[in-house]
Amino acid sequence: MSKIKNSDITRFIQAVSDVKIQGATAVAEATIDALVQYLAVAQIPVRATDWQKFARLADELAQIRPTEPLARNLSRWLIYELKKNFKTQRKPLDNWFSQVNKLGQELKYLLKEADANLSEVGSKLVANNQIIFTHCHSSLAESILIRGRQQHKKFKIYHTETRPLFQGRITSRHLKRAGIPATMVADSAAAWLVSNHSGDEVKVSWVLLGADSIARDGSVINKIGSFAIALAAYDSGIPLYIASSLLKIDALGESKIELRSAAEIWPSAPPGINIVNYAFDRIPAKYIRGIICEFGIIKPNKVLALARQKYKSVFMSANKY
Repeated sequence: MSKIKNSDITRFIQAVSDVKIQGATAVAEATIDALVQYLAVAQIPVRATDWQKFARLADELAQIRPTEPLARNLSRWLIYELKKNFKTQRKPLDNWFSQVNKLGQELKYLLKEADANLSEVGSKLVANNQIIFTHCHSSLAESILIRGRQQHKKFKIYHTETRPLFQGRITSRHLKRAGIPATMVADSAAAWLVSNHSGDEVKVSWVLLGADSIARDGSVINKIGSFAIALAAYDSGIPLYIASSLLKIDALGESKIELRSAAEIWPSAPPGINIVNYAFDRIPAKYIRGIICEFGIIKPNKVLALARQKYKSVFMSANKY
């Protein structure tokens, strides 16, 4: 729980910790909102220690989900730009409230614009009569499929239930609402069904996964179970694409595989039973055909250079934070 004495911050942290807010994009937007709400009514910074306090808060909020750099990147970017504007450009401090809100809105708009562009790019891969496999609930993967359906393409989806929190049910509901035929399978059936070894009944055309974090080498971290699906697809020569904004680049290599409560797997486990609950795993870059981002479909080894070019402030704020 946060050391910052603020009820809004405390509620936000609890909601993210309990996965009441889920998905990297939703968490990032909520993080920006929480940070802006705090900063807008905070004591206006005049000393270095004031900026350090804000930086610590931004990091604290963004580290609630240690696997996801999106919230971390945007929070640091916000503090970096505020500090630059008020210390370098010497803006009058009575502009503080409006600047905090303006920057928060600009970052959220940037994220929405990136996601919208990504959906349009990814929809070009969707074609009639395809069977596409996806895992967990990715708002970006889902938006690509929905955009494909809006273009009157007819295709089918297979997807996972996603234990232990069953985020796959969100995918089911959203795809049904969009009129996309979808079939859920057990997590343990995913790799076999994706592979060519499962026979002719289900022939997966390609795999579409989201990402919580993109490493500098082009590998990605995604929901636990993604590695097995990627391995099965690679073994059978089935293309795997990742839907992710380059704003999820892990600029400093800080992302850690999150371990969550064992109670999520077995709430009433007998005493003495050992359970480990990995929430994510990593997909090596060599298993990824392409990364669908806001700037096109790129090879994993091009991620770092393009992210540096397009989002200089992410790297500037990470290195000078």
